[in-house]
Amino acid sequence: MSEQPAGWYPDPYAALPGTERWWDGGQWLAQTREAPQHQAAGHAPAAPAWAERSEPRPSGYAGAGAPRTADGGVRASWSARLGAWLIDLVPFVVLSLVLLGAFGYFDLMSRAVDGDETAMAEAEAMLAPGSGFGTGLTLAILVAHLLYNVGFHVATGQTPGKRLVGIRVRMVDEDRRPTPRAALVRWIVQQGGPQLLTAIPGVGLIASIFTIVDHLFPLWDKEGQAIHDKAARTLVVRAR
Repeated sequence: MSEQPAGWYPDPYAALPGTERWWDGGQWLAQTREAPQHQAAGHAPAAPAWAERSEPRPSGYAGAGAPRTADGGVRASWSARLGAWLIDLVPFVVLSLVLLGAFGYFDLMSRAVDGDETAMAEAEAMLAPGSGFGTGLTLAILVAHLLYNVGFHVATGQTPGKRLVGIRVRMVDEDRRPTPRAALVRWIVQQGGPQLLTAIPGVGLIASIFTIVDHLFPLWDKEGQAIHDKAARTLVVRAR
């Protein structure tokens, strides 16, 4: 479909025939209409160009029973969202290991294994709640996650994890990438706020429970949104 000029074409996402969707020359947009041929002749219009050329359907295509957004997009499954989240954890696990190694944590643990009790005490102190190193490590990971999450969502609508599993983030009211404000609010509710609150005695458990509920929320929400999606007015949908 990449060579097809802009115009109205039979909607590849429609549950019923007779609907057209606007193709802007590079992607399907949210605008749809009833096909004029369908109105006049009472039959479905011809298949779009990508079907005539026997090319694969768009990656966002799903059958009529797939859960959809109000404007016809296909909502991402919870399992796809979970998979993307797990993939996106990998860079931060690596970053944590690099920082721990750079500040001598693994050397201390190696000495502790050999029976050095002083080294064990020093290693425990490094990661103790409120310690200078522990606080610095948490802040470094938070800043990196902020730049990673907000940057990718604003630039492309997808983190690398979302790209690998074929999903993306869009605004609720229009099929476009998140605004900087929406991406920032989304990150604060999902990651930044709960992570900072875990350092407060007596509040950490509540923050942890909130994070669990937030990630499970799409399972029962009628729009398939997590709490951070609702706060930012975003949706997670199948990528085209």
